Amino acid sequence: MKLSGRQLAVMRVLWELGEATVAEVQDCLDIDPPLAYSTVATVLSRMERKGLIGHHAVDRQYVYHPLVSKDAAGQSIIGDLVDRVFGGSPAELVNHLLDSDQVDKRELERIKRLVNEHAAKKGRKP
Repeated sequence: MKLSGRQLAVMRVLWELGEATVAEVQDCLDIDPPLAYSTVATVLSRMERKGLIGHHAVDRQYVYHPLVSKDAAGQSIIGDLVDRVFGGSPAELVNHLLDSDQVDKRELERIKRLVNEHAAKKGRKP
């Protein structure tokens, strides 16, 4: 599953709200410049054809809801990123993150804790 920037922004709104009309999605989108109502409707329609979202009618309006979980989308996006940018190596992705300015001391401690918890679940030493 591949999500464009606009599609990911729409999915974030639907994950947060659970369901929303075109106007509600448009109001909640954090995109600059703001998208026109017709553009949001087109994006939603295309996403529905891809099987990412579904809808039901309420008072002659479509109310959209996600069919793909945030976790499933994240796994797909990360997998694609690892394959395309880091040659299929998750370790290279982690190394890149650790070398960036995005990981401060507190975040590094959290990452260590997560690695240890994951290793314990798998019955391995970190």
